[in-house]
Amino acid sequence: MFKSKIIFLLLAGVLLSGNCHSQSYDWWINAQAIKGFILPHNKKINHLISGHPEGLELNIQQELNGKRYWETIYNKPVVNYGLSYYNLNNDEQLGRLFIASAAMDLPLSRKQNTALFIRIGTGLVYCTNPYDREANNQNTMISSTISYLLQTRLTYEIKLNDNFKLTPNLNITHASNGALKSPNRGINLITANLGLSYRVISKDETQDESVLAIPEEAPYKFYILAVTGKNTKSLQIREPQIFFNIMLMGQKTLNHKSDLQFGIDYSHNNGLKEEIKGSWFLTEEEKKVDFRRVGLLIGHELKAGNLGFISQLGIYVYNPSNSRMPVYQRYGLKYQFREHLIIQASLKTHAATAEQAEIGLGWKF
Repeated sequence: MFKSKIIFLLLAGVLLSGNCHSQSYDWWINAQAIKGFILPHNKKINHLISGHPEGLELNIQQELNGKRYWETIYNKPVVNYGLSYYNLNNDEQLGRLFIASAAMDLPLSRKQNTALFIRIGTGLVYCTNPYDREANNQNTMISSTISYLLQTRLTYEIKLNDNFKLTPNLNITHASNGALKSPNRGINLITANLGLSYRVISKDETQDESVLAIPEEAPYKFYILAVTGKNTKSLQIREPQIFFNIMLMGQKTLNHKSDLQFGIDYSHNNGLKEEIKGSWFLTEEEKKVDFRRVGLLIGHELKAGNLGFISQLGIYVYNPSNSRMPVYQRYGLKYQFREHLIIQASLKTHAATAEQAEIGLGWKF
């Protein structure tokens, strides 16, 4: 629970930082009605889907206008802070979901009275009836009271007048605990939402509209990052085990939006160590195999000021236990405080299977 609060406060703080002067931007309230379905991504969860999810969403939106250089190069996106409620229509097994989210809507096109946006969002999900070994052992989708949120959305915005906008959208919501507890199949919601936005604060028109100069960037950057957390590998080992990774990373500046990443990743996962030790299928000699792993990484960082959206692909070059597929992925947010300090929240997966949710601290050289 404490790590979940830290991750969400990081995400909200990152998006709020530098945006405190409300009179520099337009602020809107957006309300939405939600209706959709649960995606049956695994045949073992089909029995849990008994109805169509429905719900409500309330957002506070900040309409960026180019006061900072990155707002201009992203065509003036919209920052969202939202609260959502989902009735999954299966209270006995799935319960209901309450979501707190932070997101950015990036414009794909703009016209005089219409616009098309794509969303990158994250946050925390509270479930009223998660998996319980004795009381609710059917809910293999959601096994934690608090889960992590990944969300993407395609919104078509229609301007009705200066103060009202209609916002129909298609939304994909994924909730998972990042393997903190087992089982962890996760839940995927596909919804069609209908929203209405109302302007509550208008920008002070007398303010200086000059765009800040784009800062110079070094062609190469290097940093060291340590990430940690806890995860559960199997139902046989129920107590979450601590892990840590140490990454040495380099970045090649491609342009003011993108960096190419490359590096080496050391993984020390005590959950994997206990899984090997407790396996019923290995001999005593095989259980002595080294659980540690080393991977090579290549990735991309999409930059918005000091905030970065990272996506990485790794391959193990040292993995004696062969406990997972040789290729893995990492997705997350990275934020640079001042000149050298970096904080990162990320999710490491093997294809569609989450291995760990991470919180990390790093130093840029």
